[in-house]
Amino acid sequence: MNKKKEKLPYLSAIEVEKQFSIIRTAMAAGIAILFCFVLIILSSKNPSQDIITFLTAPVSSFNRFCTFLIKLSPLLFTSCATCILFSADTPNCSVETAFFMGAISATAIGTIQGIPPVIHFLLMALAGMVGASIVLLIPSLLNFTFNANILVCSLMLNYIMNLLGNYLVTGPMKDPSAGWEASAKIATSAKLPKFINMGPSQVHCGLLIGLAVVVLAWFLLYKSKFGYESRTVGANRSFARFSGINIGKVVVMGSVVAGAMTGLGSACEISGYFDRLQWNTSPGYGWDAIMIATLAHNNPKFVVPAAMFVAYIRTSADMLNITSVVPIEVVEIAQQVVIVMIAAKGLLSGLEKKSVVKNAKKQMAYVKEEG
Repeated sequence: MNKKKEKLPYLSAIEVEKQFSIIRTAMAAGIAILFCFVLIILSSKNPSQDIITFLTAPVSSFNRFCTFLIKLSPLLFTSCATCILFSADTPNCSVETAFFMGAISATAIGTIQGIPPVIHFLLMALAGMVGASIVLLIPSLLNFTFNANILVCSLMLNYIMNLLGNYLVTGPMKDPSAGWEASAKIATSAKLPKFINMGPSQVHCGLLIGLAVVVLAWFLLYKSKFGYESRTVGANRSFARFSGINIGKVVVMGSVVAGAMTGLGSACEISGYFDRLQWNTSPGYGWDAIMIATLAHNNPKFVVPAAMFVAYIRTSADMLNITSVVPIEVVEIAQQVVIVMIAAKGLLSGLEKKSVVKNAKKQMAYVKEEG
């Protein structure tokens, strides 16, 4: 008869590190919320009421909850893409404009009339995936071919793609009958169905596709050869190279996979939520994804709660902007605080080292006693 596995009276160094990583993340989120409270108090005429609104707005009505779900949907795609890139220590920050160019590519197909319904969205999604992948591939190929810095290349590329996207939306793709700078209407055959459709409360199926992408991203990173190689490259490039892993191939493949996820998300957003493309610049989902991936520690398993946190405070900020004089920038400040707090490796490092030493002593005492 098998004995039940005995629980050890100590934690390993890796378990201690994970424990403090969770504590740091919770502290970052908590301090960010406190910053929001301080900013609301400083800028509001009725701070107590506005703080209550900030905390409860997304769940105060069904319509607002649907708004929260709509904000959550694109973040799932871009955050998973960022996790894929950052897991391989590939600081490609072009997910922001990859989403924008993916939306433009998808719109180019979505406005064509006469294509059968299911096939039309599939073609639209494919176009978005190709457009986004090309954007993310450019910094990776420059790094692979010329040893260019991916971070610098991707940041500079964002300026180029924003200007190109603005030119396309306000120029060749502009619909003169729209009355403002926007593309032609997306064909009915390319529209995603709504799984919540109750008057103003509407949520499209892109949210369900996003949840499926989260599962796929987790499987790719933790249950496939590609994911093992990506995480090995991200942990130690020298060891990965010594082990025979083709680092250039890993980086390029990661860009393609991340681009496909990003492009699919932009196609879902345009097809499910908008009647036509009306962005003159990138919508900001890529920058939000960096914060979410940081909160999730590049693990898709934690993307959903991290994305829900960001979508929740963004929905609250939108409601505050409507009902009070509190500026929407409070969320931007909170996001930067979270990133700084999590990136601060020195935070609680003293307590973490003491915990490692304490558990090491427990382990030695346990081994000695068992021996």
